[in-house]
Formats: sequence, C-alpha cells, structure tokens
Amino acid sequence: MPRKHRYQIGGEEEQDRVSRSQKKRDSSALQEVGERLAKIPAVKRARLPLPPDLKEGLDEYDRLSGFEARRRQLQYIGRLMREAREEGTLQPVLDALDLME
Repeated sequence: MPRKHRYQIGGEEEQDRVSRSQKKRDSSALQEVGERLAKIPAVKRARLPLPPDLKEGLDEYDRLSGFEARRRQLQYIGRLMREAREEGTLQPVLDALDLME
C-alpha cells in the first residue's frame, strides 16, 4: 500500500496551502515593485506612506554603488515588502504608487 504524503491529505489543509511556486511568483512580483520604488527619486518617494523599515531599505539602496550590493538590497526590499503585506501596511503604498505613474 503506498504511503500518503502530507500534501495528499484531503480537506481544508490542502485547499489553504499555497504552493512553493506561487510563493516564489508573489515574492518576485513584490521585488519588482520594490525595484520600481527604488527608481523613484527620493524627493517623490518621501511623499509615499512607506513603513519606516522599508524607507530605510530604499534609502540604503540609493547609497549603494556596487551591482551585487544593490541586487542583494533589492532582495531585502522584497522581503520588507512581504512583511508589510502581511502587516497590512503595503496596500496604501501600492495605491499611492499607482497614482504617481
């Protein structure tokens, strides 16, 4: 008799589970939004309702000059954006960003 894997169990657990691929797609999308935020001049970005840690991460990105350092900082900004989404503080930023463009 074959073993049942944890993801083959029926019920609500299976429906609520987000696939690893979907998590990666969501993460990449937020990182792209973070890259758009980083390209906005600091003066305009100051008008956005950014959480303090995200604002600091974007300011640090502006100070960096090396390609690899900036790439890593964008990954960190993506992580901060995921945290802000979980806290519910990201939607006002996205709405304001859409209005700016």
